[in-house]
Amino acid sequence: MMALEASGRLLVVECGLSFPTEEMLGVDLVLPDYSYISERADSCEGVVLTHGHEDHVGALSWFLRDVDVPVYGTPLTLGIARRRLDEFGVSADLRQVSDFDHLELGPFSCSFLAVSHSIPDSVALVIETPGGRILYTGDYKLDEAPIDDRKTDIEGFRRTGAQGVDLMLSDSTNAMSPGRTQSESVVGERLNAVFAAAPRRIIVACFASNLHRIQQVCEAAEATGRRVAFVGRSMIANAEVGRDLGHLDVDDATIIGIDELEKHAPQKTVVICTGSQGEPLSALSLIAAREHKLVRVEPTDVVVLSASAIPGNESAVHRVINELYRSGAEVHTAESSAVHVSGHASADELAELITLVSPRHFCPVHGEYRQLATHARIARESGVAAGDITIVEDGDVLVLAPGSVRRGDRVRSGMVLVDGLGVGDVGPVVLRDRRHLAEDGILVCVLTIDSQTGEILAGPDLISRGFVFMDNSRDFLDEAADGVYAALERLEADKVTDWSAIKKACRRSLGEFVWTRTRRRPMILPLITEI
Repeated sequence: MMALEASGRLLVVECGLSFPTEEMLGVDLVLPDYSYISERADSCEGVVLTHGHEDHVGALSWFLRDVDVPVYGTPLTLGIARRRLDEFGVSADLRQVSDFDHLELGPFSCSFLAVSHSIPDSVALVIETPGGRILYTGDYKLDEAPIDDRKTDIEGFRRTGAQGVDLMLSDSTNAMSPGRTQSESVVGERLNAVFAAAPRRIIVACFASNLHRIQQVCEAAEATGRRVAFVGRSMIANAEVGRDLGHLDVDDATIIGIDELEKHAPQKTVVICTGSQGEPLSALSLIAAREHKLVRVEPTDVVVLSASAIPGNESAVHRVINELYRSGAEVHTAESSAVHVSGHASADELAELITLVSPRHFCPVHGEYRQLATHARIARESGVAAGDITIVEDGDVLVLAPGSVRRGDRVRSGMVLVDGLGVGDVGPVVLRDRRHLAEDGILVCVLTIDSQTGEILAGPDLISRGFVFMDNSRDFLDEAADGVYAALERLEADKVTDWSAIKKACRRSLGEFVWTRTRRRPMILPLITEI
């Protein structure tokens, strides 16, 4: 998510979410902290989207509750966004645009360039501002043979560069990958070979928004006389949107409901499902664990994971793959077979576009810092002066003025964590406690005291969760309880009845005992009842 600001007005570009890292225990989704925009909601002209992937549109369901503005995007992008908004009961003013449209949004003038990506209807943005012309590439690659024949508009980029680009913001995802990204057509050829050789059912897992891949799977299924069943709510929804808008061309007779699967011979069926990232409750994870109600993996079934693991998800993906192998399936992944190619430009393509546009100032975006730094180096090697390249991170501000680009004062930014129905109520302290509990467990000390004298009336009783197993460690816990009792007797002798002092004594006594005996530091929670 980016915000452009000029003449007291704001324009938001993208509204995406990300997924939690392994350290974010229990967190479901990660939203951008858009408080800078929501505090200025009356000044916001709208949101412009480049394509329908979750990391570009996924936060709309939350953002539009706080900032009621129009949302601009291509038909498929808005179709995917609308499905998610309807799920959350959020109304929105969605306005379709095409490659040839020109929008006047307050002080901003926005036009669009077609780009090839792993989802149809993707665009780059050319935005005229009082400070100069900005080119934002969105996610793209220079695919010479895209399956929908929608190539990146090289001539449009050349024309924009000739007019003069004051600031180029370019996708850095594959900056560290040498050469050029393979064409989508390579995947189609490989899928055809896999389908022709498969002896039984085929299960394909990919991102629900990757309609190019879904189209290729459906074509391979039709070529081998197989029926296709979609599994997973987002997969079913996006397939419906794609078919309605003509981006998914498949015969009606090819598609069957998941409940019809058992009516057809396994060797005549294909299941397309979600779960390529090993998400615990996704369709593929349930299938691999043999917990799905309608789909089971049998020996000689073929499973295709047509996606690359998002950094941080590798262990979850490998766990699912192990379970599939354990079931006797033949598994094809991007690591072992050409069943997936990236939708992002690699180093040579990035250099080609920079040379074509020849921007006055360059800023790599959309990537981790190592990718941004690598992209900055590519820009230098492509003729952009080192002093005209800026690497920015969340919260950084670039000030664009006629003839110059400089850093401004940082603004508030960061992450808002979503846990169930809670938005923003899980912060660093809660995550720290969750990590503490996950690593060392909890030890609860329960006791009852006389509020007047501090005399111990009952307890202390110790309850362990995730620390030591009670039945095997009864003597250990009894000894620990004796230590707490002795510490509290000393307080009673000194006529100390302060609740916080008693609580502190419990923690200190238990903490020292446990550390001495186990070298562990469980969370210690005294529960004191005063009578």
